[in-house]
Amino acid sequence: MARMEESDASETDSLPATDFPPAWRAWSVIAILWLVTLFSQLDRQLPALLVKPLKAQFELSDTQFSLLQGYGFALAYTLMGLPFGRLVDRTNRRNLILFGILVWSAMTILAGFASSYGALMLARVGVGIGEAVLAPAAYSIIADYIAPSRRGRALGAYYVSLAIGSGASLFLGGLILGALPPEGLMIGGTQLAPWQLSFIAAGAPGVLLALLVLLVREPVRREVEGVPAASIGDFLRYLRAHASTFSRLLTYPAVIAAIGYGMLAWAPALFQRKYGLPITRVGVTLGLLVAIGGLSGTLLSGFLSDRWTAAGKPAARFRVTLVAWAIVLPTAVAWPLMPNATLAFILLTFTVGGFAVGQAAAPAAIQQVFPNTMRGQAVALYLLLAGLVGIGLGPMLIALVTDLMFGNDAKIGLSIAVITVPLSLLGLWLTSSGLKPYERTLASLRREAAQP
Repeated sequence: MARMEESDASETDSLPATDFPPAWRAWSVIAILWLVTLFSQLDRQLPALLVKPLKAQFELSDTQFSLLQGYGFALAYTLMGLPFGRLVDRTNRRNLILFGILVWSAMTILAGFASSYGALMLARVGVGIGEAVLAPAAYSIIADYIAPSRRGRALGAYYVSLAIGSGASLFLGGLILGALPPEGLMIGGTQLAPWQLSFIAAGAPGVLLALLVLLVREPVRREVEGVPAASIGDFLRYLRAHASTFSRLLTYPAVIAAIGYGMLAWAPALFQRKYGLPITRVGVTLGLLVAIGGLSGTLLSGFLSDRWTAAGKPAARFRVTLVAWAIVLPTAVAWPLMPNATLAFILLTFTVGGFAVGQAAAPAAIQQVFPNTMRGQAVALYLLLAGLVGIGLGPMLIALVTDLMFGNDAKIGLSIAVITVPLSLLGLWLTSSGLKPYERTLASLRREAAQP
């Protein structure tokens, strides 16, 4: 491995700083990162299909399960993202991703052997630590492989892995649970339940993914000639100087995440409780529809981002988010209240598409208004807010409304609607009021770049 790293460094250092790698190499790297991110979503989203067996095994309430699905993962994921973001801006990003893969895969497998709620929670914390490095490193690598004029499309194509991964986790989880006998399997003299086997199967591909990442060459860092590494103080001063922009740009993804992760965390349970569907059917159907909606929304987001930028629309990459809210507002409130499962599945597909438009717009919009030497920290901060508010708070708010307001598991659909309305209106305001400040920040960066 040491010889390979030395070879990679010498080859990338010899590349002219003004020339980007060949398109085939850049898209090969994006494809590898795409696969890695897809499988990371399997590890992250799988508990959503296991609400019933995990609640029965560990005697959990909806709120306790929401902590397992939400903050147990999110606190580690978001807090570790900050130091990892600093490392992304300073060290070998490919090797950081290797570390993350091995950690989150091992911890997912260990979750399958958890004998208590506390042990399962610790395993979820470990998954969060491992996955915290992936997004800052991947976005930074892609930005140095792809010219600025094509970054919106490239980042959008990469972001597809998040949408497909969320759907694939539900789809494959449903297939796995359907294929396993209800009593589980005897392996190595130990009787393993279906939920345990599901965790083990989700973590097993980690070794193969690590080998695949060894094919990625660490790229030359672009747009940093003569620019010193940005300190934490530099980063904070930049945020303060453009507070009107970043108070909105870095917050709106958290609101989208709160709605999206909250709904997807409880959607399988809703289709079981409200419509009486078996979890195997829910997993397969929901997985396909989430993948379709996520893919469509992500591709639309990347297309609009690059097209509007080329056309010179003000705050073009941030403006794409308005399309997201136009889709989410009417559908996110309606789908959990539908009288039958078919209508609920259809509207949920559109809702997921709207989320994907808004979420996929965030990385390109954020990177456009940060200097290269701050991008890793910027993505880490964006993920911190999205994790604490979205991955953590979204599932928990719905569970709290179900447990404390309604006191009835069957009212999960009403709980989703109650949480969705105010959050959607807040997100729309953040975007619409942030467009002019965003354009001012972008103009300031352009003026600085034009100075000799």
